[in-house]
Amino acid sequence: MSDEAYVIAAIDVDDWEAYRNEYLPTALERIEAHGGEVLVGTDEAEVVEGEWDANWTVVVEFPSAANARGFLSDDRYGEVVPVRHAAADSDMVLAPGFDPA
Repeated sequence: MSDEAYVIAAIDVDDWEAYRNEYLPTALERIEAHGGEVLVGTDEAEVVEGEWDANWTVVVEFPSAANARGFLSDDRYGEVVPVRHAAADSDMVLAPGFDPA
């Protein structure tokens, strides 16, 4: 079984200036502090099936679900979450790595 965990977000950004300048620097710093790596961060996701209402798609890999939860509950990250909420609508999930069993 894979220990990795992924935070996957579909984000519809309205205020790119606030998102990029006020939210993103701290979010990236805290992701790295918890051992995470941004694998995808793009406004060019191609919808191949169904609906995808986001204009920004993010996939972050963490070494474990505990690391991911540590990031999500990090106090410094929590300080900028309201900026993201004001700048964008977002849906986010925490998913374990693939286990073929």
